[in-house]
Amino acid sequence: MGILLDHKKTIIAGFVLLAIILGIALGTGATMPSIFDFSRYFHVLAGIVWIGLLYYFNFVQVPSLGSVTPETKADIFKEDNIVRRALFWFRWGAMFTLIFGLMLYDNLGGHGGDASWDIRIGVLFGIIMWFNVWFIIWPNQKKVIGIDEATADEKAAAGKTALMASRINTLLSIPMLFLMFASAHFQIFG
Repeated sequence: MGILLDHKKTIIAGFVLLAIILGIALGTGATMPSIFDFSRYFHVLAGIVWIGLLYYFNFVQVPSLGSVTPETKADIFKEDNIVRRALFWFRWGAMFTLIFGLMLYDNLGGHGGDASWDIRIGVLFGIIMWFNVWFIIWPNQKKVIGIDEATADEKAAAGKTALMASRINTLLSIPMLFLMFASAHFQIFG
């Protein structure tokens, strides 16, 4: 079971298993999923990574780090440690969620076409959240975790700024997720 001991091999094995399942389905006469179907799948998969880490940061990491020593924080923030890895997956989860989401939106006729208001509001919230990740949270977190040079006061200010943007994302994620999933099943707005 060496596959399960390495997260990269586990991810690759998951996609291989998916390919096998799709191959079997196609062999029995199933229709090949469309690019739209794959866009939706990768949008949801990336979104799970992104929002899962957003909730991890807000519900687990931030409350836990408030009670640790500065030495422990320094150790946690070191290169190739938990915080840096989580931030890597967090920001790239956001990027791929946006890319695949915009592909879906375009396919739904989002540019003045058939996209419903609930999906449009969800897209707007998603874009705001993506912007917060890449242009507010990440630049400030680089100061906090020591990638970019900063004084103790600058790190504290950067941490507060990143936290507020992260909390805004948490707030927006609740209606955004509902609107995105609701749009596939029923329309809130006509």
